[in-house]
Amino acid sequence: MQSETLARSFASTLLLCVGMGIGVGTLVSLGGGADTLQVAVNIAVSTLYSATIGIPAMLVFRRVGPQMVGKSQLRAWLTYAGVLLSVTAAGTLFTRLILAVFGLVTFAEMWDGYIEGLQISLAIAVPCTFGAVSYSRLQTRLASSERLATEARLASLESRVRPHFLFNALNSAIALIPEDPERAEDVLERLSGLLRFSLDAQARLVPLAEELRVVTDYLEIERARFGERLAYELEVPAELQQHQVPAFSIQTLVENSVKYAVSPRKQGAKIAVRARRDGTRIAIEVADDGPGFTGAVWLPGHGLDGLRARLDALYGKAARLVAPAIAPTGATVRIELPAGQP
Repeated sequence: MQSETLARSFASTLLLCVGMGIGVGTLVSLGGGADTLQVAVNIAVSTLYSATIGIPAMLVFRRVGPQMVGKSQLRAWLTYAGVLLSVTAAGTLFTRLILAVFGLVTFAEMWDGYIEGLQISLAIAVPCTFGAVSYSRLQTRLASSERLATEARLASLESRVRPHFLFNALNSAIALIPEDPERAEDVLERLSGLLRFSLDAQARLVPLAEELRVVTDYLEIERARFGERLAYELEVPAELQQHQVPAFSIQTLVENSVKYAVSPRKQGAKIAVRARRDGTRIAIEVADDGPGFTGAVWLPGHGLDGLRARLDALYGKAARLVAPAIAPTGATVRIELPAGQP
C-alpha cells in the first residue's frame, strides 16, 4: 500500500514538473523570440529544474509531514520553509552542473548564474509548495472529519442498539400497553425514529432543528423509564433552528446528563438545552442540576473527548467545547460554533 501511494505521488509530481517545465519554458521563449529549437531547449531546461527540485521535495515532505502532526502551525511552516530552501538550493546547483556537463553553459557561467537561478527557482517553488502543502493539510483535515463523523454515527448506533438500552425501552413500552397504549406507541415510534436516524444520517452537519428532534426522541424514551425523575426543557430561538451543527453533538451531551445526573440519583435531575447567538458565535449549552463533575472530564475515547475531536476536525480553532462551563449548580457543557450562515 505504501509503495502504491509513493508511486502515485511520484507520478503526479512528475506530471506537475513536466507541466511547469512546458509552461515556464514557453513563457521564457515568448519573451525572447526564440526559434523552435530554442523553445524545445528552454522547455527541457525548465522541466529539468522542476524535476530536480520537485521530486526530492516530494520525497522529503513525505517523511517530514507525519512528524509535524500535533506541532504548532509556526513550527510546521518554518520546517517546511527550511526543507524547501535546502532542496531548492541543492536542486538548482545540480541542474546547473548538468547544464555545464552537457555544454549548455560553461563551468564559469554555472557559478555566475547560480544565484539568479536560485532566485527564479524559489519564486516558482515557494507558491507551488505553499499551495500543495495547504491542499494536503486540508485533505488530511477533511479525511479526519469524515472518519470522526463515521465513528460518531457508529458509536451512536451502538449506544442505541446496546441490549440494555433496547431492553429498557421495549420493557417500558410493554409496561405502558395496558394502562397507556398511546404512550407505548409513542415510545416505539420514537425508538424507531432514533434508530433510523442513526442508520441513515450521512451528513456531518445537520440543522439544529433536526438535532433537537433526535434529542427529544431520546429524552422521551428515557422518560418512559425514569418517569418524573427526568425533566427537561429546550430553549432555542426560532432564528437558530436552521443553523448547522455536528450530528449527535447535543445528543451526546444530553446522554451524559442522563447517565451521570438522572440515573444514579433517586430524585433524578432536570436537563436544559439552550442556544443563543453570542456575537459572531453560536453558543449551545446542555445543563443539569445534578451533582456536577466529580471525576476526570476528558477521558480518552469517551463522549466529550470524541466530540471535541470532531469539532476540531470540522472547524479547527473556530469552534470549541467548554467542559465544565461555569454554572451555579450541577454540570454545564457548552459548544461554541462560528455563527456564519447556517
